[in-house]
Amino acid sequence: MLQKYDKLKSSLLLAVAAAGGAAISGAASASEANCALENGYSSELASYVAEATSCMDAADNINTTVADGLFAELNAERVANGLAPLKRRSTLDQAALSHALDMSVRIYAGHVDLEGRDHLHRIRAFDRTMLVGASGSNVTISRAADTPEMVHAHLKGDDLNVTNMMRDSFTDVGIGVVEEAGQYYVVQVFAAAEGDLNEAVPISVAGTAPLKAKLSSSDQRLVAWGLVDTNSGEMLARSTMPRIRYSALDGADAAINVLVGLHSSTYVLKGPLVSGRN
Repeated sequence: MLQKYDKLKSSLLLAVAAAGGAAISGAASASEANCALENGYSSELASYVAEATSCMDAADNINTTVADGLFAELNAERVANGLAPLKRRSTLDQAALSHALDMSVRIYAGHVDLEGRDHLHRIRAFDRTMLVGASGSNVTISRAADTPEMVHAHLKGDDLNVTNMMRDSFTDVGIGVVEEAGQYYVVQVFAAAEGDLNEAVPISVAGTAPLKAKLSSSDQRLVAWGLVDTNSGEMLARSTMPRIRYSALDGADAAINVLVGLHSSTYVLKGPLVSGRN
């Protein structure tokens, strides 16, 4: 049975509102963006999120029953193997579903969309607080007549999919299932949530803002933050001070990276993507 997808755009609208009510991409807000998937989502971050949110809200071929069934199958298998169950995170559902919709319209199956954006890009675009350690995704196309148990078994036919399902470090998952032309387009997105920023980061940013985070372990400590250009990989700003200078973006799209210390080692957690306002 097909169901209209439960609306998950509230967190994104709040992120836009946090930018002071500024318009997205100079024109439409997330609630006003049009869905036109034939040529894929926009390349510009704020427009990409707005358009994808509009598409998810408008779609009537999203099967939440199968997605819920896959979630139950996944956690049952993890528990049977002595692993902790995963938490369902609505923003990861958005990351998975937006990709499943794109695949169903443009008729492809892959972890990377036709513009080159991968699952981590989608996680960081839709989730405005999570600090991500490891991440992964599973993608498949299955018959629309299949039960959740059958789709789960189909996913397990790929060893890499099983590795993602059984990875001990993963804490959260999102699942999207779209039915089109007698097929299920299925995407699972996995993440190790190692912390959350205290406040949702707006998609469009300017000036400076405090950087405060709650990390998953009391042994972790925040060492530094950085802003990395998503196109060139260039470090645009870096500091040990707990404030982000968004003015360094100069209109570019960038990723927030947080350097975390744990005992004698350091590693990078991936935060939200942001778009600089000129």
